[in-house]
Formats: sequence, structure tokens, C-alpha cells
Amino acid sequence: MYSPAARRSCTPSAAAPQATYPAVYRVTFDAAKQLASVKPLFLGEDFAKEANLTRPQYGQMEHLYLTDPDSNEIVPHSGPRFAGDFMLTSQGDKEQIFVGPGLAFAPRLSVLRLSQSVDDTAWARSPFGRLYGADTSGDTVDVVTGRFPAHSIFVAVTPCDANNAPATCPAPGFPPNYLGSLNPWTGHITRVPVRGPAFEPQGMVFISPGWAVTPG
Repeated sequence: MYSPAARRSCTPSAAAPQATYPAVYRVTFDAAKQLASVKPLFLGEDFAKEANLTRPQYGQMEHLYLTDPDSNEIVPHSGPRFAGDFMLTSQGDKEQIFVGPGLAFAPRLSVLRLSQSVDDTAWARSPFGRLYGADTSGDTVDVVTGRFPAHSIFVAVTPCDANNAPATCPAPGFPPNYLGSLNPWTGHITRVPVRGPAFEPQGMVFISPGWAVTPG
């Protein structure tokens, strides 16, 4: 257990980005010693390969300047791109960082620049599953049903969490959260029309048929 002084010493004194600030930690557990070891997986200013096919810099190595490492996922093997990769979303920076499998000790990174700020990402693993979303503004958990296109990638779009969002938000050009569809080759996000109550997701998960959602 950390002491209060130890917790304070772990708090960075300068705002990100900083070259020495970890973006993601890797935790290994020694069962015999009952000891967890925590080490950085990569840093907020490491190099990453440009992944947007439409950018002139595609394929080049570029510096990251991450200020808001946030949600993370493992891309399912059914994903249309980056299958099996670990993915970190830097919400305010409008970026997703991908780490290839089996490269934990010397990761090769790819960065996808997004057209909007996003929080959680969910991959449709079946055309007849359910997409659950936590609506923090309405204090609800909502479900989206219907026929989901094959290999579709859904994102919780969060315009007011972008680094360039105005202090008072929602505002013109910065609407409330909405459901978006992500193109993993270009980073472009398209609003997904839904019927029913207003759906303003933050956290999301896609559940395939046959999986049970039960209280913990």
C-alpha cells in the first residue's frame, strides 16, 4: 500500500507532454512472491509510424506528443485492421496508438489520427449483437440493437473532451457526445443515426449473441 507521501511523489509536476512520462504501463505478477512489477510500455513522446493512408506522412516515423492517454482495448482478431493489437486512445489529442502483439519489451507503435475526439471503441463481432453505452450526462446505461454492418468499428465521440474544445461546451462545432463509425484506414469518423432516446455514450462495449450480461 502506498503512503500519502508516496502517492504525491508519483504525481507529475509539469503538464504533459513530457518525454519521460509513460503513456501505458505494463504490469507483471510474480505469483510466488505475491509481487506486482510495474514498468512503462511506451512513453508519451516515443516515435510511432503514421497509419493514416490519406496523410502525406503515411508510413513515416513521427514523434508522439500525448497529453491525454485514456481508454484502451485489444483489437479483436475480426477487426478489419490492427487485429490483435493493443490500442490506446489519447482522447484530447484525437489519436489512437497501436502496439503489435508480442512486442511488449520493444514495442513498434502506429498512430492513427482521428477526425474527432473519442473515448471508448467497440468492434461489432456479430451482425446481431448489442452495443451497450454508458451515458454519463443522463446517468444511464443504454443499449443499441439492430443489424450491425460486418467489421464495423464504433466509437463514443466526445467533442467537448478535445484539447481544442471551448471552456463552455457543448458549443457551435462541439456538440454533445454521439455514436460514430470509424474508418481505420483514414481515421475519419461518421455520425451513426440511431432511433429512440438521445444516445450520448462515453464508455462502450459490444456483446455478441450468446454472451450473458449479468450483475456482478
